Amino acid sequence: MLPELLAWFTGKEVNRRKFPRKKKPYRAAYSLDGKSTRAAIGLDISGGGLCILTQEQVPREEFEVRAQIDERQVRLRARTVWQDNVQHQGRTVWRYGMRFTGIPADDWDAIIRYTTDKPVAESNKAQEELTTVRMTPDDTARLLPKELQTRLLQLLVDRRRLAPLDGRVTPLVQYFYSGIVRHNDKLMHRLVIQSKVVGPEADELFETRFVFDENGQHVQILN
Repeated sequence: MLPELLAWFTGKEVNRRKFPRKKKPYRAAYSLDGKSTRAAIGLDISGGGLCILTQEQVPREEFEVRAQIDERQVRLRARTVWQDNVQHQGRTVWRYGMRFTGIPADDWDAIIRYTTDKPVAESNKAQEELTTVRMTPDDTARLLPKELQTRLLQLLVDRRRLAPLDGRVTPLVQYFYSGIVRHNDKLMHRLVIQSKVVGPEADELFETRFVFDENGQHVQILN
């Protein structure tokens, strides 16, 4: 539902696979037994899968892959979604498009940093939390479904952080988006809403952090 939101945030074109995909060759290897490895060439990678070349046909649909992205080697299990043959340096090789079936959280975080052009070797969580982009009213209307906006704002109303919604009045809010985070072992979008309640003597300002899933069905307030 929200591929355009992440594409807007990262400055990359819309990726229907949900995650930004980086098309840059990298060294890779695969293993059928978790011990011995065979060389492969990585063609691209994202937070959801990767594409590799192998010199021979792999006899299993699911197997372990090791990928060298910048200074870090990540290990994961992936399942073949599609395969074909292509020419590489005058030879016929096998090309596999694969979807992750298992990956350590730290390695997944490294891939996300790599595909969004952040340093792979370092993971400064505090700094990442500060990486937010202010959404203009046009951005909000275009990227956040109206139903999701209404649900988020109603949660603020319920907590007295926003005046009751009125279709004739524009809510006193500002949206700040900060990408995807792993929350309770699920991938969730992060959003901060600054809201204002006008009082008889002084205005009250609030800042509320939300996470919600790709379909906008599961929403949680973090503060």
